Amino acid sequence: MTRIKICGIMTEEDIRLCVAASVEALGFVVEYPVVVPWNLDRQTAEELMRKAPPFVSRVIVVGDDHRTVVELTELLRPHVVQLHGNEPISATADLVSAIHELGVQAIKPLRFSVETGKCRSSCEDPVDAALLIEDTGVDGLVLDSVSDSRPAGTGKSIDWGLARKIRNRVRVPVILAGGLHPGNVGEAITAIDPYGVDVISGVEDPARRKDPEKLKAFVKAVRDARFRPE
Repeated sequence: MTRIKICGIMTEEDIRLCVAASVEALGFVVEYPVVVPWNLDRQTAEELMRKAPPFVSRVIVVGDDHRTVVELTELLRPHVVQLHGNEPISATADLVSAIHELGVQAIKPLRFSVETGKCRSSCEDPVDAALLIEDTGVDGLVLDSVSDSRPAGTGKSIDWGLARKIRNRVRVPVILAGGLHPGNVGEAITAIDPYGVDVISGVEDPARRKDPEKLKAFVKAVRDARFRPE
């Protein structure tokens, strides 16, 4: 079964809607180093995360500063830390080790530019870039899109054929993100068979609130999808 993470949780109502829809994970963007619409301070995040019920995973989305990431991990005690900054590979390995020492899992994205289609990595081959991230000790790999104006939540899809190629090469779970919505997530699962899918803008209304109908439709599309190997 493909697991679902709803990211950009900002209110108790967001949590209620997601829990009612039976999603597996909630994503909280906390003190992110770039301005994004979903950013929370640590106090607000701590209060909201306490509202998440048992058996629903709490994920914090953070980035870049090693000390801040470790502090937030210690304070918030999430199930998973998503390192969604511009950490180089060497820094990622150190961060993953520090997060693991706190008994928390870590995941990291490989992001593809919506302007060029190329991955934001020093390694030109995206499969090689994915393998380098895997070698840092991460517990999962997120495949996401990024734009010049937004580090995530772009609403733009990545190349699904390339995502499938990466998914077939790495050993860690692959979480597909980037431009997913109720109308295409079933097709994406059929094409790629990811461990999980991660959505933010695709289930929101124009005011950046989680839309109950879009959320229900997204979850239904994921549950109805079936992988069809070639």
